[in-house]
Formats: sequence, structure tokens, C-alpha cells
Amino acid sequence: MTPDVVIAELERYEAELARILRGFKRTSSGIYIGEGDDPLYRQYARELADLYNDALGQNVYSRQLSDEYSEGFGMYGAPSFKGVENILSVVKASLTRLRRSPDLLNKKQSQEALRHRENVFIIHGRDEAKWRELKDIVKSEFRLNPIVLMEQPDAGCKTVIEKFEKYAQTCTYAIAVFTPDDEVKAGPEIYLQARPNVIYELGWFCGQLGRGGAMLLLKEGTELFSDFGGIIQKRFRSNVSERVLEIRRDLEAAGVLPPGEA
Repeated sequence: MTPDVVIAELERYEAELARILRGFKRTSSGIYIGEGDDPLYRQYARELADLYNDALGQNVYSRQLSDEYSEGFGMYGAPSFKGVENILSVVKASLTRLRRSPDLLNKKQSQEALRHRENVFIIHGRDEAKWRELKDIVKSEFRLNPIVLMEQPDAGCKTVIEKFEKYAQTCTYAIAVFTPDDEVKAGPEIYLQARPNVIYELGWFCGQLGRGGAMLLLKEGTELFSDFGGIIQKRFRSNVSERVLEIRRDLEAAGVLPPGEA
């Protein structure tokens, strides 16, 4: 999307949110959102989050939007006047900045251009056998370029997060292998989950590329966070290769592999 298109879209949402604010009904018992505006408001909030992420990548506005949205409901679960007003304030603030510095949008487009279609980031935990198996499949079976962070040079990066972001930004897709690495106690229950870095990295890619830009391979016996319920996931019992055909189909659907390749 060009800067003009993004700004025009934000102006449209600004006008719609202002209309919803004007439509609030004041009664003796309180202030209530206008009839029919509740579902529209929820829809606009979701669409705005997608717009910010698509246009800017990792950004402050989508985080502010999420915070204000989650806190902007009354005791009966309906959007509050203040909640809608706060969302509108986020939109207004972003418009002011983007009109003044449209190069922020061009920067995001430049980052997209850096991503090579063949670069696939491998997110992994302690189970070396599983991530090496996945790396071999990505390289040999699909003829793509697997990026494993620990195998890359530091290239002047001073922290692990800085290094992760440097290489992650060159990738067009990510595949995470969740293996039962950490034992967690929750009261009387004990369960196994993936390492914290694996969870963080998968969340980063979902924020940058959207849920369609990441895949989760889940080894049986690993607890899955509810936050990742909407991500493409493949469960395997012993080996990643059990799901190789499904992995290929999803890479084709995401445009990483041309249909019928490999």
C-alpha cells in the first residue's frame, strides 16, 4: 500500500469512529453505544490493527490500539464512550505523524523488499534432532534457504534480540518447532511447554507477517498456549517428516513455494 492509500484508509476509520461517538445515547442510567454500532466498532478495531501491522510492521499504534480496546468496555460488555474516544485518539495521533512523516510507510515497504522469498526462519528449542530434521527438509525437499539463528554470524549485533531481528527481517516465512523442553508446575498439575525464546520468536513473526506467515510444528506432549490457537499448526508424534506433505501445501498456499514445486 502506498502512503496515500494508508492515510486515506485511516481517515475513513477516523470519520467512522467519530460518527459512532456522536451516536452514543444518553439516558438517565448512563451513556450507551448506538444501536448497530457495537459490531461495527469491534470490526473497525480489528481492521485497524491489521492496517497498522501491514503498513508499519512492528509499531506503537497497534499496541496502543490493543491496550485501549481491551480496557474500553463497560460492565455489561458493551463498548464505552471513553473506550471509543481513546481508539479515535490513537487514529488521530497516527494520522498526524504519518502526514508529517510519510517516509515511515516507505521504510516498511523497503523492509518488505529485503525479505527473500526463499528465506525461511527456523524457530526451535533444545531438541536439536528435530530442528536439524526440519532444516534438512526445508533445504533438500523444498530447495529453500533455512535460517537458523545460532548458525548465523553476529554481524556486529550486541544482543541476541538484535541478532534475531536482523535475520528475521530477511525472511518471508517462519516455521516453529515446539518441543517439550520446559517443565512447568501449575498447582498440582505439571505440564511441558516450549522454551520462552521459541514462544517469543513465533509471536514476533505473527506480528510482522501475520498468522499466515508462520507455521507451528507441535510435538505430541507439548502444551500449546491458547494465544497460538489461530496459527497453522501440525502435530507430529516422533519426526517432523510425518507432516512433510502438509508443510509443502501450506508453503505453496503462502506463496513461498510455487504450486507443484519440489
